[in-house]
This record gives sequence, structure tokens and C-alpha cells, in this order.
Amino acid sequence: YGDIIVKPFEFDASLTGFEYLKRIIQSEKDKHKFKEVVVGIETTGHYYEDLVRRCQSYGYHVRTLNAATTAQERQALLNWSKTDNLDLMAIVQSMIHGRGTSNELSSGDVLTLQKLTRARRELVGEQTTTQNLIRVHMDHIFREFQGKSIWKNGTREHVKPFSKLFGKAPLYLMRYFPHPSDILKLGKEGLRELSIRENLKLRDSTIQTLLEFAQNSISQPKDFLEGDIFLLTQKLDRLELLSKQISVLERKIEDLFVEMEGAVLLSVSGIGVVTGAELYAEMGDISDFDHAGQLIKLAGTNPIVKQSGGKKPSYYCISKQGRRTFRNITYQVGKSLAVNNPEMKQRYLDFKERGKLSNQAYIALGNRMIRLAFSMIRNQTLYRSSQENYVLLNEISKKLRASNVKRFYEIHVSSKLCRSA
Repeated sequence: YGDIIVKPFEFDASLTGFEYLKRIIQSEKDKHKFKEVVVGIETTGHYYEDLVRRCQSYGYHVRTLNAATTAQERQALLNWSKTDNLDLMAIVQSMIHGRGTSNELSSGDVLTLQKLTRARRELVGEQTTTQNLIRVHMDHIFREFQGKSIWKNGTREHVKPFSKLFGKAPLYLMRYFPHPSDILKLGKEGLRELSIRENLKLRDSTIQTLLEFAQNSISQPKDFLEGDIFLLTQKLDRLELLSKQISVLERKIEDLFVEMEGAVLLSVSGIGVVTGAELYAEMGDISDFDHAGQLIKLAGTNPIVKQSGGKKPSYYCISKQGRRTFRNITYQVGKSLAVNNPEMKQRYLDFKERGKLSNQAYIALGNRMIRLAFSMIRNQTLYRSSQENYVLLNEISKKLRASNVKRFYEIHVSSKLCRSA
């Protein structure tokens, strides 16, 4: 009921600290003849996870609360200060009001998959940052390498030598021939010979554009750009390392995911290995949930609804009170489906016609995919599509290596056919 029977105290997040906490809890249980213990823990960083598991192993009822919930509780108490003691009271009041969740934390292969997919997302973020730094250095060394605007038939047009700045050919040139003077020194024949020798597949139009841009470049002489060229080489080394690490990580994710029950999501058009693995990892063990709406709330993509006095309900923005990583992948899933799944694309267009913004439509599709994923995983069923050209084998073969296609069929297709027969 909110009565304080032990004043706040500190303990370290280790086994000795937990044993100290357990002794105090047992002492109070014996003194007051309590039968059950409910532990409330705020999900700060990752420090809470071992405490949650340890408390659950001792039979305590654990309620985990996110920081947004406790912040709202402090506001309800009309207290904008933030101290450890106030946070404790906010946690207690949140538990009394029935907030938080008692679901167990991910474990086993699901936890491993969650760590791998989150690590990949982090590496991709580093990769993007590194690419942006490379762009900055190339702006100083050879500004026009990334393209420039020209006037053509009275209209302004942006012309780029390469469709992808970080393809094989541009990466090679940035490493070994980054400055306009390097391109001019090679010349037309030199660039063509280099392309053949290194298998860069430079088109004649690309070579011509490069030479024209190099001839009319605004960049400084190469002697003045020693620092930028040195730093560019370092960033290219980092980018190469990150790309290799991401590739290795994706193979590891694929090998693990294809063995799991969530792999049935790969039968959905628009859901690739990484996207499907990340969605399943963030959903976790669905046996903890009664319906898909609980998962949507866990992601924080549930809309805020306001209704009173018999009036029609009004729907506002999403709550954002769930897990941020889950919310991110829900958005990405919706975006991928809107482009790569014909049936979902039609729903996306319907949302747009009803006045929804693109981001809102992506979230709506992501929520729909959560509901579909919940049903597919719980019932272990494959995606049923009304597309005329949909073939399961073709869909799976696009996403998995040959050895894993065979494994997928053994686990998720053949076994089901045998059971149904």
C-alpha cells in the first residue's frame, strides 16, 4: 500500500550485493509474516538484467518498468526533481497502480539472436558514420568525385560519375587515385587499362565524366591536401573492416535464425534474413503473451487514444512507451513491406489515400506485421499469399544460402507436411 518498512539503502549489482538484499527481504518477510515478494526494477541500461533473472530464480514476482513510466509517475506527484529516493517512490507507485510487465527476459538462442542483431545495427551505424566522413574528405580532395550540378537544355541536372559512391570502382580510385591530378595523369587509356586489370568495370561514359570533372575541378593542389588524403586512407581501412565484420555477423545471424521457429517469417515477401531475425529477436518468446496487441504495446507503437462521453475515439501519435529497439525494427519492417510486398504496398497506398503520412503508414504496416508474425510463429504456419507469381522456394532462395535453404525446408516445410499427412 506504499508504507515504507525499510528506509532506502544501497547495494552493489553483484552476487554479494544480491545476497545482502535477499537477507533484508527475508528478515522483513519473517518479521511481518509476508508470503510473497514483488520486486520492481527500472530498466536502466543492461544492469537490471542479471538482477531480474536472479530475483525470478528465487521465486520473487518481478515487475520491470521503463524510464518513461517512472518519469510520468514523478510528474503525477507534481515533483520535477530527480533523486534516487524519488525514483524509488516512483517505482513503488507504478507497481501499486499495476504498471510494468512481468514477462521474463529473453534467454537462450533468442537472447543470442537479439545480441547479434543489435550488434549488427550498431556496426551499420558506424559504417554510415564512416561513409559520411569519407564524403567530407573527398569534398576537400576532389569535390566533383561525388557529382556536380550542370545546366543542360536550360535545366539544372546533377551528374554523378558513379551511381554508388561506395562500390568497388570508386573505393579503389579513392584509395589509390583520390586527387584530380591522379585521374588526369592516368588519362583515358590509363583508366581503361586500370579498369581491365582490376576488374573495375568502368564504362566509357564514367571515364569521360571523371576526366571532365578532374580537368575543371575546384580542389586545391595535391601538395596542400596531405592530411586529408592520409585521413581518407584511414577511413577507407575502417570502412573495409566494418564491411567484413557486418558480413560475418550476417552469416552468423542467418545460420542461427534458420534453425529457430521465427524463421517462418522468411516466407513473407519483403522480410529478409536480417529484418526477420531482428523482428523475431525483439518479440522474444511469444508464449509470454496472450495476443499481438501486447507486443505492439511493448514496442510502443500503439496509438494514443482519447475518448469520453460517448464520443467517437480520437487517435493521436504512437505512445513511444515501449522498447526503442523494438520500435525501430517495427518501422523498418513496415517500410520494407511497403516497397517489396505487393499486398502490403496496396495497404500502404490505402493508408496514404486516407491522409496518413508515410511514417504513420510504415508504423501501421509494421504493427500489422507484428500481428501476422505472432500468428505465424504461434501456429508455425507459412505465409499465404494471393500473388500469382509467389513461389515459396523462390522466395526463400533469394534470402538464404543454398545450404540454409535445404535446412529451412527440412525444419519448417517437410516436417509440417509429414505431421499433416
